[in-house]
Amino acid sequence: MNDFELKSKLKSVRVPARTDEYWEEFPSRVRSQLPRPAAGEHTQSRVMPQWAWSGGLALACVISTLLLLPAFQKALRDERVLRARLPHQLHLLMADEHGMQYLVAGSDMNFSR
Repeated sequence: MNDFELKSKLKSVRVPARTDEYWEEFPSRVRSQLPRPAAGEHTQSRVMPQWAWSGGLALACVISTLLLLPAFQKALRDERVLRARLPHQLHLLMADEHGMQYLVAGSDMNFSR
């Protein structure tokens, strides 16, 4: 039997007569006969997104660390240079609202490398 024969046979069958009350109750009967999802199934479906978010956050941390590492190394190197020179030349610097400034305007001291 092919699809065409099956469709024609189904169309030739007489549909039983049903009352309006039957069609009103039909959706609720179908819903009551559907299997209820287990509580464990809902929990399992959330595990994958949780792993995805955790993995994405870890990857973002690794990438940001790798991108910021050269800046941290440069700041550390500049701090070491400043700490090495500062005790010997502290009398030439003063602090104000703009940061550290030369006390003597004509000073040719260079604190950067």
